[in-house]
Amino acid sequence: MKTKLIIILVILSIVHCQAQFSEAYYKSGREKANRQDHTGAIADYTKAIELKPDYADAYCARGISKDQLFKYGDAIADYTKTIALKPDNSAAYSNRGNTKMHIHDYAGAIEDFTSVMKIMPDFYDTYFNRADAKMNLKDFQGAIADYTSFLKFKPDAVEGYINRGIANGNLGERNGSIEDFDKAIRIDPKNADTYYKIGLAKNGLQNFKGAVVDYTRAIAINPNDADYYINRAIALQNLGDHKSAISDYTKGIEIHPGFAVVYYNRGTSKDQLKDYPGAIADYTRTVEINPEYAEAYYYMGLVKDKVRDYAGAIADFGKVIEINPKSTEAYVQRGIAKINAGDKAGGCADLNKAGELGFVKAYDISKAVCK
Repeated sequence: MKTKLIIILVILSIVHCQAQFSEAYYKSGREKANRQDHTGAIADYTKAIELKPDYADAYCARGISKDQLFKYGDAIADYTKTIALKPDNSAAYSNRGNTKMHIHDYAGAIEDFTSVMKIMPDFYDTYFNRADAKMNLKDFQGAIADYTSFLKFKPDAVEGYINRGIANGNLGERNGSIEDFDKAIRIDPKNADTYYKIGLAKNGLQNFKGAVVDYTRAIAINPNDADYYINRAIALQNLGDHKSAISDYTKGIEIHPGFAVVYYNRGTSKDQLKDYPGAIADYTRTVEINPEYAEAYYYMGLVKDKVRDYAGAIADFGKVIEINPKSTEAYVQRGIAKINAGDKAGGCADLNKAGELGFVKAYDISKAVCK
């Protein structure tokens, strides 16, 4: 009898020690995660789980660290295991929903956010998140309903009004959209970011004139944010005002000179104004910052072709093909440039290659010039 009792006590002691060690690894993992050492945190959480296989909180925490390392599939697996162990764990559903948003599984995200609401009906952020998922599925009516529920909990949330305004705009409810944007401004009239976000919303609704007005208001409050100038430039480009767009892109570059896309966009406006040397300079700067920017090489090639720099154009189209070997447009344009440069055989070979890749009209061009 004593022997049996001793064995039971030993087993209980081992279990207790394992639980203590498991908790220690979990605590260590939390500390590492707080220091942004997610790789180390995952290792500790895994050790905690090995010692205590039903440790739901460790699975959930490991999922969060995997999320931070963009290991979305593994994170979802950990959240799913957490839910299996603790079906009422609202955080696991919420985290899994947010991760599904990252991988564009919007229907799955909606299911998870709905599960959160069943467990915690007053968790207002979930209404906002579910609304965002519905927006991505173009369920604008459903999104409006969720943004409205969110705003009942947080009536001063600027983002809620802006996003609901976007949803109204997508349904053609112009008055509802304007009313929501106006509410956002009334809540925070001195915040440049409010005007900026409304400008982005109007730009997305193709109300480019309205977007310019709001970006201008943002700039008046804070003239030192590159994004305000850059996005106003995009709206101006869409309105065909390339001169003003160039001015804004230039200001944005002065504040933040490292954005390849800004040089590229400014180059396209210069191209429209027939400032070909300026366009080439901007496209060149674009590919210096980002050597894989195929569109910049392509349009630089088109500009060089316009100024009869055929060798330069051929080289640029060649870079596009190097980055994207299936670019039929690049083969066609390089073919034309080669023919213009006197290399008919090489040009016709490129045109035929474009045809082989599926651009049937390339064969028509080839028939016309490669007789």
